[in-house]
This record gives sequence, C-alpha cells and structure tokens, in this order.
Amino acid sequence: MAAANDELDHPELEPNKSKKWIFLAPIIILAVIAGGYFGVDWWLYSLSHVSTDDARVKGTLITVSSRVTGRLIEVEVEEGQPIKRGDVIARVQQGDFQARVALREAALEAAQSQLSSALLELDLERVVTEGQIERSEAVLGASQSQLDEAQKAAGLERQRARADLREKEAAVQEAKARMQSAKVNQDMASSDLKRANQLFEDGIIAAEQRDQSVATYDQAVARFQTAQEVLNKSHALLARAEAESRRVQLLRTNVRTRQRRVKESAALKNLAVAEQQRVRMKEEVAKTLEAKVKQAQAELALARMELDETVIVSPIDGVVSQVISDPGEHVRPGQAIAMVNDPQDVWVQANIEETHIGKVEIGQRVELDVDAYSQRKYEGKVIQIGAATRSEFAIIPAGSASAHFIKVTQRLPVKIAVDNSDGLLKPGMMVVVGIRIKE
Repeated sequence: MAAANDELDHPELEPNKSKKWIFLAPIIILAVIAGGYFGVDWWLYSLSHVSTDDARVKGTLITVSSRVTGRLIEVEVEEGQPIKRGDVIARVQQGDFQARVALREAALEAAQSQLSSALLELDLERVVTEGQIERSEAVLGASQSQLDEAQKAAGLERQRARADLREKEAAVQEAKARMQSAKVNQDMASSDLKRANQLFEDGIIAAEQRDQSVATYDQAVARFQTAQEVLNKSHALLARAEAESRRVQLLRTNVRTRQRRVKESAALKNLAVAEQQRVRMKEEVAKTLEAKVKQAQAELALARMELDETVIVSPIDGVVSQVISDPGEHVRPGQAIAMVNDPQDVWVQANIEETHIGKVEIGQRVELDVDAYSQRKYEGKVIQIGAATRSEFAIIPAGSASAHFIKVTQRLPVKIAVDNSDGLLKPGMMVVVGIRIKE
C-alpha cells in the first residue's frame, strides 16, 4: 500500500524511464550489431589465420670486439651512425705491437742470414767433397791400371827369366859334358902320345906314327880348350840369366808398391765418400735453419696481424647500434667495443602456441602489424619453424624434477621474412602477426 501510494504520489517517474530507454536502446542495438559483426569477423579470421601478439622484430646484432690487449685510444663512431664494411670503429695503442713487429723482423733477418751462411757452406762442402771423390776415383783408377800393367809385366818377365835360366843351365850342363868328354879324349891322346914317344925311342914305330899321335894329342888339347871356353861362356850366360831373374824380384817389388798405392787410393776414396756424411749433416743443419726461418716468418706474420688488429673495423655495412667502450679503457681479447647491425638483415620471430603450430607451414604468407607503425601494413613469409620450444632454452627448463606439475601451453619460434628496404623496422619492435593458413 505504501508503494502504491508512492507511485501515486510521484507520477512523473514513469515518463523519465521511458525517455532513458529511448536513448539506450539504439546504443545497445548498435553495440550488439557491432559486437556481432566483429565477433563474426574475428571468428572468420581465426579460421583462416594463426595469430599472436608474442612477436617482435629480430636482427643480427654483431658485437665488434678487440682481438688484442691494450689501451683504447680512440673511438671513431657514434650510436646510430651509418657505417661501411672496413670503416674504422676504434683504435688500440700500437706501441707495444710495433716493437714486437720490429723484434720479429730482426729475428727473421738473423735466421735468414744464418740460413744463407749454412747454404753457402753446404754448397762449398758439396763441391769439395765431389771434387775429392772424383779425384780419388781417378787416382784409384790410375793406380789400379798401373798395378795391372806391373803384374802383367812381372808375369811375363818371370816366365821369360825362368825359360832363359833353364836354357842357360842346360847349356852349362851340356858344356860340362863336352868338356868332360874332351878331357877324356885329351887324357887318352896324352897316353897314346907318351906310348908313341916310347915306342919311337925304342925304334918300334916310325916317326910318322909318332907324329900322328902328336897331331891327335894336339887336336884333343884343342877340343878340351874349346870345351872349357864353351863351359866358361855357359857359366857366364847362366850368371847373366840369374842376374836377370833378380830383375823379376824388382818387378815383384814394383807390383807390391803398386798394390800399396791402390790400397792408399781406395782409402782416400773411402775417406772422400765418408766426407759426404758432413754434407748430410750440413743439409740437416740447413733444414733446421729453414724451419727456424719459417717459424720467424710465422711469428712476424702473427705480430703484424696483431698490429693490424689494433685498428678495429666494421665487418659489415650497417649502422652502429651501440658503443660499449670508451677511449682510455684497457681492453682485452673478446671485450666488446661496439655493436653493429645491418638494417636490411631483419626478420620477425613469432612465438606460436603448440596447439596451433600444426597449422603453420614454411612458405605461408603472413600479415604483420607493427606497433610503431599502426597505419602501415607489412607482409611476410614463413621461412623457418623452430625445432624446440622456447622453454627448452631457459635456465630452468619446464618439466624439471619437481613434486608439483602444472601444465602450461608452450610456444615454438617461427621465423618470418619481411621486406625492410626502407629501414623502418628496428630489432626489438613489437609485432602482431597473422599467418594465413587458408587462402
């Protein structure tokens, strides 16, 4: 009753509510229509696309570092500065490295000088040794030839002397036999003569018979004297032949002398051949010095390389992203000086949920909305699908040993190529991607 009385007391409330609904109804209808339109549009888009806002622009950021230890005396670039391949980024103090180069150059010159001296000695030793070998071979050949001739002459002379001696000995024996025969005849003739003289004195024989005995005796005496002279000559010829046989001994002595000379020549040749060992030793010394020269050359090249490394240059054409070190700092190998990147070498990395990754394939077209350029549309193409989820590379990977388990949908990285010819896309920019899974 009280409520009824209130409505009766305030009749103006009903018209106000009607007016409010008149204004709200169109708005609600438009909201429902818009929500339905965008909902349908989103639903249709989700059927033909895999989308995510977990994506950003990536690029190859190259850390330019020092390869030597030293004090940084100059940094010649600033952040955001365009740079060409080979342009100087920074310089390290060069004094110590220049001194090392000078030291290595001196060491190389010393090694080369030692090698040159060793090669000259080696060449000289080779010439001397080869000359000694040739000379000793020539002397040995001549000595051997003279020995052969002496042996041949001694052999012939020995044969001739033996034959002559035998002949002379035979002649002496024959002369002795003749002299003995003549002596016998002489004695017989002497006896006959004495008997004839006695018979003649006794008147038994005539003077003619005695004279015949005298003649026979004289002939026997003459034959004996002749036989004796022949024996004397034979003895003289035998003595001469014996003297000639002593000449053979001289020839034998000459042969022994030639044999000693041959042995001496052979020893000289062996000594000359042994000298080749010194040549081989000098060759080994030369090889060692050649190795030292190569080592000195390598050390010099390394010192020059280190000197060149004191000038730090850009490895690519690009832009200086960040300057990390300042002049005056003491840098070490591997210490970062600056970071550079190529503005054209960028791509988009989208992290797609594992529940949708099965719809993504290489080569699919991609629609890209970059937060920094909301009015501009970019297009790309899927070029790589990750082989593992992002969580696998975390410090504490998902699924580590634990008493509790919470299932979390994982994401896999997808690499998307994009044209950045105008250089507007910068590494780190946030992107919304829509991968067309159906055309």
